[in-house]
Amino acid sequence: MAKKQKEVDLAAEIKKMEDAKRKAAPVAKNALVSYDSWYHQRKHKIPKQHRKEIIQADFKARGMKDSGTVQEFDKALELYGVKL
Repeated sequence: MAKKQKEVDLAAEIKKMEDAKRKAAPVAKNALVSYDSWYHQRKHKIPKQHRKEIIQADFKARGMKDSGTVQEFDKALELYGVKL
């Protein structure tokens, strides 16, 4: 009986910890993200014929760094020719 109660308490404690992590402050709009993070967020909206490496090469040719804001990457994508 005591073992089941410990398991229930442990499960409830884990659930509380996970809820606290989920409720953590969201990332600020001006926070820097890497190109890979940005691409992972947007890849479902970018047509498949536009490859990740080609877009990254275009961004570098336009002077983008490896990290920037989401808005900067979105604007560079529009300059590349893909509108979200």
